[in-house]
Amino acid sequence: MTAATSLPITVDDDWLALQSAGTLPPFKQLLLNCQADLKPSVQDAFVVSDHIGGALLETAPATDISADFMERLSARLNAPEATVRAEPSEAPDAHTPEWMPAPLADYMRRSGQRLKWRNVGVGVQQARLGRSSRGERLYLLRARPGLPVPRHTHSGQEWTLVLSGGYKVGAQQYVAGDLHQEDESCMHDLRIDDDGACISLITDEGKLKFANPLLNLLQPLLGI
Repeated sequence: MTAATSLPITVDDDWLALQSAGTLPPFKQLLLNCQADLKPSVQDAFVVSDHIGGALLETAPATDISADFMERLSARLNAPEATVRAEPSEAPDAHTPEWMPAPLADYMRRSGQRLKWRNVGVGVQQARLGRSSRGERLYLLRARPGLPVPRHTHSGQEWTLVLSGGYKVGAQQYVAGDLHQEDESCMHDLRIDDDGACISLITDEGKLKFANPLLNLLQPLLGI
């Protein structure tokens, strides 16, 4: 496995701007919060993006707000899926795995969830964590060392944050703290590193679409 670069792989400035504006979907916001917990340089990028957004607001021309603005704002803040960037309310307890970022541990505490791994293929386990009203899924995947993942693409966007171990897509290496973003426009395969299992936090908009039709037929059994 190659070493992580000094600047972790993350999403581009457009996504960071959505994060600063508070318009990023909750599960994607959670992945960015987890990456910032693993990589201080990502938290620094948050701060820069927030400052830029604040400066733009200060220089923007004034405009009247709608009569129901406060009502709509209150409804959004109180929505069940609302996710805010904040410090965890409690320190991780003895049951929190070492690889789990504090924002994910806090999310699981608040939602009353426990890790429940289930087999979804040879050498792969999944722990489901949530599904949003928009149809996005949030889950953990744990894959054995050296596992090859067959050629596939995605239904909509998929964000994968590596929490432990790593894998390679072509010549690109992903290690703990890297955020891998794919969509339906990219067909690729990957291989888990040989020196340890890989655990990733994933949010996606739909299931994988394999190049091999037989694997697509097995998807209802696998759930991925």
